[in-house]
Amino acid sequence: MSKREKRVAVLCFAAAALAAAWGAAGYFTGKETVENIFTVGDLQIGLQEPDWDPEEGDGKNVYPGSCVYKNPTIKNITGERGERACYARMRILLTERDGRMITQESRLALIRAIIRYDDTYTGTYEEKGAGETLIPGSVPGYSLEKIQELPMINPLFSIDETRSFGNEIVCDYMGEDGRGVLFAGEQAALFTVLAIPAQWTNEEMERLGDFQIEVHAEAIQTAGFASREEAMEALDNQTDRGRVEERGFGA
Repeated sequence: MSKREKRVAVLCFAAAALAAAWGAAGYFTGKETVENIFTVGDLQIGLQEPDWDPEEGDGKNVYPGSCVYKNPTIKNITGERGERACYARMRILLTERDGRMITQESRLALIRAIIRYDDTYTGTYEEKGAGETLIPGSVPGYSLEKIQELPMINPLFSIDETRSFGNEIVCDYMGEDGRGVLFAGEQAALFTVLAIPAQWTNEEMERLGDFQIEVHAEAIQTAGFASREEAMEALDNQTDRGRVEERGFGA
């Protein structure tokens, strides 16, 4: 092989080596990771009635003409981790002082007659307030006719007749638009005042006797349900309704 031939062979080898080097560098690889973080949402409701204070004498020694504020208020207090809208309802239980359900219909009617909602009432979940229609301390009090000019419960709620009894009144939160969604931060008072008619006599007061008005609040998230009724049925299945008493009614 001549010197010239040797030189050409070397150049060809060098060119082949260079091509191989570029070919190896061409196989770049890469990898990326997508992290999906799931946080557990929460749903919390609160029930308060700042305008009812047994320590101040509320509910003690009532008489014809008595009037006192009582504002059981539900609030969606869901925190920052999961701002969930919910369907909500409140239960009014009419019981003896020892917690047994009252069963005499005539007595239940008297208790239902004194529960009223005044839309002029200014109290909230956090604060006491006042109303302009039925005012505590007014003398001689209010007539039954005046008291019953007001609705029993806030019109934002609707009594669920299929789930209610004489001594347990189930009140569904429906909201202003009727959809029944209670959004995070929203609140609503179920009723605001208890007023005993001024014209009631010893007969009505003796029949009324000692009693309790218990209010319970329940809620379930809106997500995952096709309708409010479907959500309420699911809530029925998860809630201990505590119906251990015979629900017979008498005079």
